[in-house]
Amino acid sequence: MRSQWKLLIVCPHPAMSRQIRTTVGDLGLEVCLLSEYPRPGTLAGQVAQQECNICFLDVASNQEQALQLIAEAAPVVPVVALNTQNDADLILRCLRRGACEFLADLSPEQLTGVLERLGLLRTPMEQAKPATVYCVVPGKGGCGASTLATHLAIELRRIGGSRVLLVDADCLMASVSFLLKLKSLFHLGDAVRDCLRLDADLWGRLVTKCHGIDVLTAPESPGTRVNIDRPAAVELICFWREHYGAVIIDVAGAYGPGCDLASLSDEVLLVTTNELAALHGTKRSIENLEQSGVARGRLKLLVTRYTPSTGLKRDDVETALKMSPYALLGNDYAAVQDAILEGKPAAPGSQFGRSINALAERLLGKEKSGKKRPLFGLLPVRQS
Repeated sequence: MRSQWKLLIVCPHPAMSRQIRTTVGDLGLEVCLLSEYPRPGTLAGQVAQQECNICFLDVASNQEQALQLIAEAAPVVPVVALNTQNDADLILRCLRRGACEFLADLSPEQLTGVLERLGLLRTPMEQAKPATVYCVVPGKGGCGASTLATHLAIELRRIGGSRVLLVDADCLMASVSFLLKLKSLFHLGDAVRDCLRLDADLWGRLVTKCHGIDVLTAPESPGTRVNIDRPAAVELICFWREHYGAVIIDVAGAYGPGCDLASLSDEVLLVTTNELAALHGTKRSIENLEQSGVARGRLKLLVTRYTPSTGLKRDDVETALKMSPYALLGNDYAAVQDAILEGKPAAPGSQFGRSINALAERLLGKEKSGKKRPLFGLLPVRQS
């Protein structure tokens, strides 16, 4: 029974790490040990790279990070939560995130019992892939990040087919409800308040359906405070991953809750224009995101309202930010204004509509190789 398992153990806790290493050594199990929590979005890849088929995860060192990692790994392999204390509340939260066992006693007898139970329950059935979470961050206010986030969510649903959630986490501007002409009795603050007891029924009352997607709006009143601390952000994102194929989070900027939500997301879409002042703000945003734990490799730079005749050209943008733009979206003022007036997405045949389609295809890996893109679409491959 033991020989069928290869363990990935994620355990920053020194004493617990020593104990479980001794136990698995006594049992002669094949093990890959990580002494630190991996960055968000990478654990499933490490499971596959190491060819492990079970994950033991320390939930004592940092509950917030551990809960997110459980949600990432659970669709790929069975996850066993490790803690030296039988904390009933923590056990429930781990099980909600997808853990199949909770182990407080790290003795050989207890570990063997867990492996035997899981061996009997193993099935070849493929589990659903959790959602990809995109955080849309404006490099500077007024660069069109909310407009892009709204259109991108609708386009991902249209061409991807899976359920899509759009979250307005900019509680001051609340642009999403304005752009889509939405009125909702509930908002992000209600989701934060009830994050520990969310289920499908409660969630269905919090979101509003619009153009085929679910929308969680920001409060209508700018005086309504929403305190999204990191534990609440972890709970919400874990829940969203379980119930959607893609999640778009529109934040106010690279500060406060925006940094927490960005650090917990898979991809950070950093939006700017090619104006000098916007690039100055975007450079500071990049620095702040990196200081908050968002690796540069997770950032995708999107340049909106791109007008090389009146602003910096692509090469200048790259030089200023030391980052190659992932996409350029042209300045299609008329189409965007018509969309705002009607509360609908921009026409698919418009310059902006085609740009959003190209961006969505690339994010989903559906971009056709060799397909030529005009300037307002995705960046062409450079010729050597």
